[in-house]
Amino acid sequence: MRLPPAWCGAICRNALNDVCVEHCAVKRDCSGFEAKRNLKLIDMPRFPSTEGMTREEKFTSVTIYLAKVVDHLTGTEQENNRIIYKTPCVAVPSEMKLVSEIAQTMLNSQNDLKDKVDK
Repeated sequence: MRLPPAWCGAICRNALNDVCVEHCAVKRDCSGFEAKRNLKLIDMPRFPSTEGMTREEKFTSVTIYLAKVVDHLTGTEQENNRIIYKTPCVAVPSEMKLVSEIAQTMLNSQNDLKDKVDK
């Protein structure tokens, strides 16, 4: 048995149940991760440091946080009542690149917006 990381326990429906403490947290593979119902960005803890995380934990944390940031920015938080994030068996490098490209685009958009407001 093992307890889940704090970031996961705060946002996962399966936190501290049998699936979590006997399988998911022990293997650290996020295989039992399901986002809590009606989870919103404001309810989530600060984005965790990825130091010491497994590849699956990094993928899951980036995926859920990025999805909730996008939902928040597009105003669709109310529409996404149940989202299940399953990690792939094999991480595809092009998908990882896509996440970083989306994050960079979001940062650039935010900077553009700040520039327009300042003018």
